[in-house]
Amino acid sequence: MTVRLWDVRSGECTHIMIGHAWSVHGVVYSPNGSQLVSRSEDHTLRIWDAETGVCHHTLTGHKTWICSVAYSHQGDQMVSGSRDKTVRVWDIATGECRHIFIGHQDEVNCVAYSPRDDQIASGSEDGLLKLWGVEARTCDWTLAGHSRAVTEVAYSPRGDMIVSASWDQSMRFWDVTSGQCRAVIQHYKSGAKDIAWIEASSINYVVFGCEDGSVGMWQVRNDGDHCHVSLRWTRTKGELDVMGATIQDIQGLDQLDKQLLKQREAVGEPAGRFREASTRVATVASVVSQLKTLSTEAAVDPTSTEGILVKESGHPLEQQLERVKSTVLRDVAVVFDKIIQECK
Repeated sequence: MTVRLWDVRSGECTHIMIGHAWSVHGVVYSPNGSQLVSRSEDHTLRIWDAETGVCHHTLTGHKTWICSVAYSHQGDQMVSGSRDKTVRVWDIATGECRHIFIGHQDEVNCVAYSPRDDQIASGSEDGLLKLWGVEARTCDWTLAGHSRAVTEVAYSPRGDMIVSASWDQSMRFWDVTSGQCRAVIQHYKSGAKDIAWIEASSINYVVFGCEDGSVGMWQVRNDGDHCHVSLRWTRTKGELDVMGATIQDIQGLDQLDKQLLKQREAVGEPAGRFREASTRVATVASVVSQLKTLSTEAAVDPTSTEGILVKESGHPLEQQLERVKSTVLRDVAVVFDKIIQECK
């Protein structure tokens, strides 16, 4: 029934905010960090001052538990979803309800604002997602595809797509303009409980967390006609699996993760099945390096009679270099053919 603020440096509790009559199920900070909102089983939302711990507003209107809440990116309004099957939009300054969206047939588990705050996405136990126009106060789309409850929803940074997670153990990527499902991924033993869509260095990633304790990250590429989604890494119960990446491709790894990567031969010594091929590649590289050195020496001292590069059955130097070059290229082709076969 309390909300506590903690100093992350000292670990001390700075404020204990008392007001809710029943259990508090979640808190969310405002975009500028000056406020936070708490949601409770007592059917209310409370807006608190993050500096003083004073309650500015108590928002009433929902008929039962509030399952989700999100601030707008501008921080002037807020949206909540409840077990009463409604989505409510609130004015932060006054604490008044601006509008009630009705349409879901079961409790609303998740809500999110679009980056421009002109649309709200909601996901429900009825397995549907709904996209609501904030200004028009209408339902733009009802997105059907999940076979069980929708647990989480998030907009892409550009606002052109959303991703949804469900207890049906899948995540779906949707186009907000057409309402079409662009991609479906099913990877989980349990449904994703939390998801976040981020952009880093112009690359889009979706990070997820599941009920079974696993976390992971997908890379998303949307080229207009197709949406390509590829798994980058997952971690379950301390085990890290990396797909199509090296240690340089992942940011923020701790020492344990780096050690796990090395154990899985993602870095350092090549994997056992590639070790022989890698050795041959290294040998070829050494031969090429020696060729360059000897060729330079021969050019400096064309009268030298040492080595096969100058004389071999009367062939000129250029012909012998071409013969060695052909042998090297053939050996490289054999090496890479073997690597390709090992990957199949």
